[in-house]
Amino acid sequence: MNNSIAAITANQVVKHYGNSSSPVIALKNISLEIRDNEFFTLLGPSGCGKTTLLRLIAGFEQVTGGEIMLFDDEIANLEPSRRPVNTVFQHYALFPHMTVAQNVAFGLERLKKPRPEIEATVSEVLTLVKMKHLADRRPNQLSGGQQQRVALARALAPSPKVLLLDEPLSALDLKLRQAMREELKQLQKETGITFVFVTHDQEEALAMSDRIAVMSEGEVQQIGGPTEIYEHPVNRFVADFIGDTNFLDGVIESFNDDLVTCRIGSNSLFEAENSGGHKVGDQVTLFLRPEKISLSAPQEANTSSARPGKVANMVYLGNQAAYTVDMGDGIELVAQARPREDGKLPFTIGDSLVVGFSARALRVLAQ
Repeated sequence: MNNSIAAITANQVVKHYGNSSSPVIALKNISLEIRDNEFFTLLGPSGCGKTTLLRLIAGFEQVTGGEIMLFDDEIANLEPSRRPVNTVFQHYALFPHMTVAQNVAFGLERLKKPRPEIEATVSEVLTLVKMKHLADRRPNQLSGGQQQRVALARALAPSPKVLLLDEPLSALDLKLRQAMREELKQLQKETGITFVFVTHDQEEALAMSDRIAVMSEGEVQQIGGPTEIYEHPVNRFVADFIGDTNFLDGVIESFNDDLVTCRIGSNSLFEAENSGGHKVGDQVTLFLRPEKISLSAPQEANTSSARPGKVANMVYLGNQAAYTVDMGDGIELVAQARPREDGKLPFTIGDSLVVGFSARALRVLAQ
């Protein structure tokens, strides 16, 4: 397979529900391209339109406007059963009266495949998802993770060109969810099938995806690789939805190459990385990730750019603590610090400390 080929292309896709006089607009002019052999994630909060787009690709819904192409073929009038696409749903939808093997064979039997081919394929995909030893069990004898593997095997059995996954990990507990992320990614690499994954969990999206489309209110906000989305969000929504961040409102005072000096609060000047397209006097939003901030005791400060602050609040998270630091001039920053080797936290509420971060870590949002 060739990931320079477009597996799915959406051109100006619109989806409305309800009557034409007062429609509910689910998707607004969605245009994107999903490459062959790519793990592509549609990420966004509930109600943003990501599952609607998935259902349009599957054929469970029809577009109101625009078109969806599958390997350069228009599929608007193609029945779901005739599309080389399979879907794994959030609630696996396994047949309770059938064994694992029978569940996996079901789609192949409907396609009228020869019995020897069905048996060979069932054995192959159950081996792939590590469920061959449980082929004779029924769904109610399986754990949630095992049921998910069966649903994956059933969807993979007919060798679809595209596999759609609608929040398939959301019903699992945290540890199992983390393990299944790795298995899904490995499965996608082994099969070479294009995976289109829907989730509202930004950590899942960052861990698994080749590329991510961040969606909000029926629109695509940004498409890019995990690092690009996290480090260079195009607007406040993306920066806020992907990970934790600090937002600072400021006014551009001056430029120096690709850095800008911004006034934040009444009298605080900060240098920041410029996103381009701004001029002196513009009101802008800057963002700063908590993990890019260093905290130290006043006597340990070793940089001229360090600024004093006081711990206003602290939330203990086990492997780290999130500190809210009052910087004065109405500025508060959330920063992270790890416990010491003896388990004690480096600061407590009310402590004075010094905050440091590079100008490259503080960035001006493009929008």
